[in-house]
Amino acid sequence: MDRRRQGAVDQMELLGVEMSASVSSVDRDRGRQPLDRRKQGVLDPESNVQLLSGESSDSGIGHFDPVHGPRRRGSRHKVGWRLACLMLLGFISVTSTILSIVSIITLERDRVLYPPAVRERMVSKIAFGSCTAYDYSPQPVWVHGVIPSEPDAWIWLGDMAYMDEPRVNCAALPSHPHCNCTSDWLHQAPYSCMAGDVDHALSRMQAQLSNPDYAQFLAYMCPGHRAKGLHPPTGTDPTICPRPIFGTYDDHDYSWDNGNKRLPRKDDVKQIFLDAIGESSTSPRRNRGRGIEWKYTLNKGHPNKEVDVFLLDERYNRDTLPCHIRRTYCEQVLSSYPHHPRRAWCNDFLHGGELGKGSCCIKDDHIYYGWCMQESNKKKSLYKEACDPRSHQFGTRSLIVDSKGNLVEATGSELLDGRDESSFCDVLGREQRLWLQESITKSTAPLKLVVSSSVLLGDLQPQMCDWNNEGTSSTCMCSGDDWECYKPAQLQLLHLLSTAPGCVVVLTGDYHYSDIRVLKPKQQIYSKYYEDVQLSYPLFQVMASGLTTSTGANFSCDDSRRDTTGMREGGPCSFVRGPSFGMIEVNWKEADPVIRLQVRDGKTGLVRLESNLTMSSCSQA
Repeated sequence: MDRRRQGAVDQMELLGVEMSASVSSVDRDRGRQPLDRRKQGVLDPESNVQLLSGESSDSGIGHFDPVHGPRRRGSRHKVGWRLACLMLLGFISVTSTILSIVSIITLERDRVLYPPAVRERMVSKIAFGSCTAYDYSPQPVWVHGVIPSEPDAWIWLGDMAYMDEPRVNCAALPSHPHCNCTSDWLHQAPYSCMAGDVDHALSRMQAQLSNPDYAQFLAYMCPGHRAKGLHPPTGTDPTICPRPIFGTYDDHDYSWDNGNKRLPRKDDVKQIFLDAIGESSTSPRRNRGRGIEWKYTLNKGHPNKEVDVFLLDERYNRDTLPCHIRRTYCEQVLSSYPHHPRRAWCNDFLHGGELGKGSCCIKDDHIYYGWCMQESNKKKSLYKEACDPRSHQFGTRSLIVDSKGNLVEATGSELLDGRDESSFCDVLGREQRLWLQESITKSTAPLKLVVSSSVLLGDLQPQMCDWNNEGTSSTCMCSGDDWECYKPAQLQLLHLLSTAPGCVVVLTGDYHYSDIRVLKPKQQIYSKYYEDVQLSYPLFQVMASGLTTSTGANFSCDDSRRDTTGMREGGPCSFVRGPSFGMIEVNWKEADPVIRLQVRDGKTGLVRLESNLTMSSCSQA
């Protein structure tokens, strides 16, 4: 989600320099290899040499054939040809020797600068972050913040690359094709013209992988991966990355700001992200027709020291925004602002969609805030399934309110838009919700990290619907992209996390600043917003967002960032401005290990915010 665009100028575009992508399709099922792997035309961040399709960077020669290639017809050229062959073979020999020496020097340099992690060492420092940069500016956070902090693992929380962003500064070049487009439900000029463009998305991700600061980070986490011909490295293969790298996407690395399940080529887009983090080519996360949700276990096989990391996919099956969330705003846009950049989006929201009745999700309006509010329905058999987020039956079937006002199970043509799976506007989708419910309930790991790319505990105070002073005066009760917009879905997830065994911590990003929030048991200022969530211990959310000055700006503590509900223990304005990342530290040698939740400075790696929990009780130390 965009939190006031910074408008950074893409100097490479202004100078006429293009980051090239040699592949037009990202459909792995049709034979495309993973990103780069020395065959994609990706700019190699170490050598700064363009690798063309079919070439090998190891030989430096390409496809030259010293025997058949340049030979001419006629015997009179035999002597010259043999001499040419000898000279060429000599050149190859010298070149190979030089390349071998360079490779040895490079490997030795990596061993000195980035010694391999000890394979049997416990993972005790888990770093995480989100939101790199709109532009192609340097990312010193990797060299000056993350590497000096010596993490044992890295988790991407989303927005690894801004794959839908223009390559140019649209304020300076408003007529550029990346900035000037016909607006519709997917594209809005000037900043969302490239949404869903797979080739553009691939190019933007390749630029991130070519960033020299990020390349140093990869060399630290996965020493020697370039010598093995793997860039990006396979993040979860311990023989390649002793310090694993994994994660999930958010909206911009899904190639659509605030995107949902309507993205036309979402299976292609997810392959770009999975390639970029080095997901195995055989991983089930790559299967078509499903999201990238997954569980990784750190310290596997070491009882009482395991950490289960639940990576949620909050894009692939996300419903559109509930109708009541932006109905008033869109009515104002359509009635009074004929040139508003969101006009086409609002027209689709209220009047478009597959049935021509609006693409917005109507289920919450009809059921949770409609049928469920009627006192006479509270004793009916479907009440818990439709209205009680604490029930395990909640949202397990698709329910609709029929023309007579009765709540019934939807079948066939009654399914709204033909593909609804639950009775409320969903973020995860039914299949992923059931998977998470079963997996987290059965987990025996004492520490569970739930990675939610959208903010779970978001801003509760009203805020301007238009961030960029686009004209309307409407205020909205949520950002348009966080879980606060999907209240029944949010309550269902909170109830699930509150009943899970062990200690659960939520990791999130997106907002372009970092903080630590906590829901505590018993009555609090914020309790009315969460409908008596039954907490047996505090539920912490660590938000780490803004890895560069492009995204992590020096924001003021205005109404949109001030906490008025008491969820920040350090006070209403206790958030970190500027580049930052998160870290969780656990000292497994302690009898009752302390979990240290931290936000660290991206420029120095120093701790800026910290909350400590004891492992046994998940209460504050």
